[in-house]
Amino acid sequence: MSKLFKLREWLTVDEAARHLSVVVSEQVTSSDILRLALDGHLVLSANFVNHARAKRGKVVGLEDAELREIHPDMARLFPFPGFPESESGKPIQYISSLNLDDERFLTLESEVQTIEGVWDLPLIGNERLDVEHKFQFLTGGPAVTLTCLDGAFVQRDASEMWQLMESLDDNEFHRGSKAAKRELELRIALQEVSEEEAQQLMTQHAEDRKNFLAKRKSWLDPDNYYPAGTLPDDAVLVVRTAALREFEQSLQEAPRGERLGRREETTYLNIIGGLLHLLLGKSPGSGKKYSSFASQDAVISGLLAHFDGASGISKRTLESKFAEAKRSIDAR
Repeated sequence: MSKLFKLREWLTVDEAARHLSVVVSEQVTSSDILRLALDGHLVLSANFVNHARAKRGKVVGLEDAELREIHPDMARLFPFPGFPESESGKPIQYISSLNLDDERFLTLESEVQTIEGVWDLPLIGNERLDVEHKFQFLTGGPAVTLTCLDGAFVQRDASEMWQLMESLDDNEFHRGSKAAKRELELRIALQEVSEEEAQQLMTQHAEDRKNFLAKRKSWLDPDNYYPAGTLPDDAVLVVRTAALREFEQSLQEAPRGERLGRREETTYLNIIGGLLHLLLGKSPGSGKKYSSFASQDAVISGLLAHFDGASGISKRTLESKFAEAKRSIDAR
């Protein structure tokens, strides 16, 4: 490990690939780095060079998830999967916190804040689709056309996640926005409209712009933002050197001749996922909990309290493996 590497807090994806090529004595490509991250073996991060906007969210268990009420008439007008039926016209309670994985829920604050620097990618929303798209592009695969309505997320610790937000001013479909003007100017430059029509459209945009700004209370007003469809264009994918060291350690802990095959790994993940469901589940008949653990965080805290220091028993590793195990058992 070079002295310079020890001083760096993060590397670009290309730099991380070159570094790991030296460590494992075989060629590692940028697409390999992305795949390792998507498969849960390596933590990928994003560097927000020119800042980003986001809402802070607290990660909680089901028992602490935020509840709201809706009038049954509204529920009928705007049906939503999962809403319970109302009894005798009473308000309907529903979980307003975002469901991350049926065990963890994200309760978001209303305030939009500015964030900067390097943030880890939990790879649960549109940030995962972004990385998958880059991987498919590098490997000649198909375009990723999926989207996540909940947006893109970043985090710096397990107790919080931040939902990235986009300004309506950057939405070309919103009348009066700067993005709409850029699209209009491009159409005019490409001569898609006549000179007379171009003048009319620019005049209309100027009027729309006045209305847009008149309705805007402040630049950080939550009403001016919506969940981001992608990571910002100027965000740079990076790998923290600490994450690289953790990955290198995991390779050393699993000698080449002892590494699990794909089928063996799936078997163990299914066992872990099944046990986790039992630990946090209830009897279908009586509704009695199978164990005293209230949440996944409680299980992790228990493991750390009894086995901290054992290979693989760390907060980040357990969270990663539990997420893999849940996806594996749910996909059976």
